[in-house]
Amino acid sequence: MLQTDYDDISAYHGGRYPAGTALGQKALRLAHSLLFPDGGAFVRGKCSVETPFSGKGFEDAIEMALRCTSLNRYKLDLNMPVPEGTVPAPVRGKFFYRFSQEDGCVELALKPGLVPEEFYKVSEDLHFKRVPPEAEEQAMRLRRKIEAALLALDPADIFDVRKHKPCTVFPDDKPFGPPDLKDDFRLRLLDYGEYEVGIEQLRRYHGNASLCGLCLSWSLVRQWAGASVPRRSVQVVSGALGDGIADAFEFLFRGADGRVVVDTAWGDGTSAPKVMPGSGAFAFRLGLASSGFAPARPPRTFVLKEKAVPKEYLKLCGIKNENPKEFKEEKARKTLQLEFARRVLADPEPFEAYD
Repeated sequence: MLQTDYDDISAYHGGRYPAGTALGQKALRLAHSLLFPDGGAFVRGKCSVETPFSGKGFEDAIEMALRCTSLNRYKLDLNMPVPEGTVPAPVRGKFFYRFSQEDGCVELALKPGLVPEEFYKVSEDLHFKRVPPEAEEQAMRLRRKIEAALLALDPADIFDVRKHKPCTVFPDDKPFGPPDLKDDFRLRLLDYGEYEVGIEQLRRYHGNASLCGLCLSWSLVRQWAGASVPRRSVQVVSGALGDGIADAFEFLFRGADGRVVVDTAWGDGTSAPKVMPGSGAFAFRLGLASSGFAPARPPRTFVLKEKAVPKEYLKLCGIKNENPKEFKEEKARKTLQLEFARRVLADPEPFEAYD
């Protein structure tokens, strides 16, 4: 089971909509207690969330904990039928949430009176551009005030339970515990707030499937960034394709706006060691645009040192990809994967850097 706390959610989101992240965390806690009263847990890939609420902070809370957005199991439907009397959200939508897994379902509606009228006015003025840009500061103060109020409440004091059917708990045929990953480095992310993150936060977001790529990307950022980085000014070109790599960059830099791109053709065109056919090469380019936090830094290219390339692991991955049903060496592959992850974490400079 992957335990996610509110600090993880806040760091992933970045702080622009803290009231929404607090709402999401409280909804997750209440939904979990109702779906699994006798034990059990959400299973990524099996749980779903439906809502007519378009708040990005709420969605990011769900994504950090359950990966519903990434797995196409988060459904935003502004026309979703809701019970009569459901509290309307600012601008559009309603404060209503349905959590489902297997045969279980919980529907939650925000209790009336928790959202100040001032919040509706400020949010709508900003949305329709009826106020100057500096009004965003007023909105942030109000969002943080609501965040603090929500975090101080028990989830049962925030939501009315409209529907409740516990989930049948099925045995987990793939139990796992946290791997032993040692790395003391903490990166300070600058966003709408300041957040310190480490490899464990990335693992909670990604899971355990592709720890090699996750730790590789973390080691790269650790070598390039130094102590702190303004996350939304970072620009990344990844010459390698991989879920762990993609998830590390998504957590750290939130690059869905085009600042983080995968270009395996560029990677293949470098002299960097190749990953596998169709997956590019171990080459990355990172730069920093000018921002209010820091001056610009020109892009630098980082190539994984030859001695760090996990050749035996890649060989087994290639064999598995060719015929996954007949692959008999999964235990050895996983062992090599974890060895590579630990090796790049232990190396302070696993990459050659070029201007």
